[in-house]
Amino acid sequence: MKSKIIAAAVCAVLLLTLGGCDFSDLSSETMLRPPKTMGDEAEIEQLISASAEGDYVLKYPKSGSYRSAIIMKDLDGDDVDEAIAFFRSKDAVTSLHMLVMYESDGHWQISGDFVNESTDVDCVEFSDIDEGSSLEILAGFTTYTPNVSFLTCYSFNGSTTGSIQCSQTYSSFCCGNLDGEGKNEIVTLSLYNADNEARASMLAYTPSKNALFVKSSVAMDPNVVRYKSVVFADIASDVKGVAVDGSLATEEVETQLIYYNKQLATLRNPLYREKEKNYTLRSCPVLCADVDNEPSIEFPRVEKLPHKDSSDAAAVADKLIWCGFDVTKEAPVPKLSMASNYAFNYTIKIPASWENGSYTAINSEEKSSMTLCEWYRDSPGQSLFEIKVFDSSEWEKGKGTDDFKLIYRDNRYAYSYRNYYPDSALALSDDDIKKAFSILNTN
Repeated sequence: MKSKIIAAAVCAVLLLTLGGCDFSDLSSETMLRPPKTMGDEAEIEQLISASAEGDYVLKYPKSGSYRSAIIMKDLDGDDVDEAIAFFRSKDAVTSLHMLVMYESDGHWQISGDFVNESTDVDCVEFSDIDEGSSLEILAGFTTYTPNVSFLTCYSFNGSTTGSIQCSQTYSSFCCGNLDGEGKNEIVTLSLYNADNEARASMLAYTPSKNALFVKSSVAMDPNVVRYKSVVFADIASDVKGVAVDGSLATEEVETQLIYYNKQLATLRNPLYREKEKNYTLRSCPVLCADVDNEPSIEFPRVEKLPHKDSSDAAAVADKLIWCGFDVTKEAPVPKLSMASNYAFNYTIKIPASWENGSYTAINSEEKSSMTLCEWYRDSPGQSLFEIKVFDSSEWEKGKGTDDFKLIYRDNRYAYSYRNYYPDSALALSDDDIKKAFSILNTN
């Protein structure tokens, strides 16, 4: 409870520090100094101020799960949070402090004060990389090179926090247990630039040198210019890895899977092959996701549903073929298919009994709808059912909704359906249509 009170109060301090209130005294010096607080929050503020030797500016991580300038985290598992603060002294232009603080006998004290040459904090994560009793602090700091940050690592031991040697740059990183042993590894991903190859590197901790070293690395696609999503997940049965969705300069998206092959003792990236088109390359914004509620993550391959010619292609829905991964063969395994509507971010799961080439789906921007219908001899056949999207306010008023039944509604849209109940082998019940609907993951 105490840690929650501290966290809430620190958030209040940060909100006031950032502004948003109308104060009469808003000189530059006043804005650099957080307002006075009481109790634990005041002690944390005083420690930061003392380390900064005066006025300071709080710095916020630009990416990752932890975006506060003062992060409350239980590092040693004793159910009491420690505090990690990032700030720049008023007169220090290119150096940032990372202050680690802990509570002892009712008072806050400094466990470590580290200065890094940087202008911004990129990302902060916590992970057990040494199989010890505490979580290590992984902090990334930006450089003057776009998409290149440098990684630092710190070990918390109660009254002291020490630095772990690490000389690794990255464009993105994540943590997890890749090799099945007790401790976690760090996977860094680097985009291609004039100084670096596009690579994934697996960093492991060595106690004898108190350092992180590259245990294995593998080439990545140099055509990727931005990582959209980096997820540590099960990529197959009993195999953990990193699913990486990246954008090319053309705005196309592709997936790469990074995992550690214990038999070969090497990092693998089987979906990328030099000079070959990636199996997952797609022009839609769909990202990897768990679509079947099983432990492993799936990745999409995209193709157009049947249509007459190129003039009809724009209206015809994409078919998303969600794939698992066979580690033994290092090959995709199609698991299920969906018809997609990107305008309103939803999909309809295709029944396994529907044969390829026997159906299609047509999106109508004018009607805000998608119609599933038969495909027969290179032409659309009879309509099976229609998915239509209304503004929530229109649905509330019942405007034009008489023929439709609700599937799902949020603050913005009401997703509904109309079943044509055709005399067709592809006909679905109302319940089947509802179960086939899902919101699409594009974030």
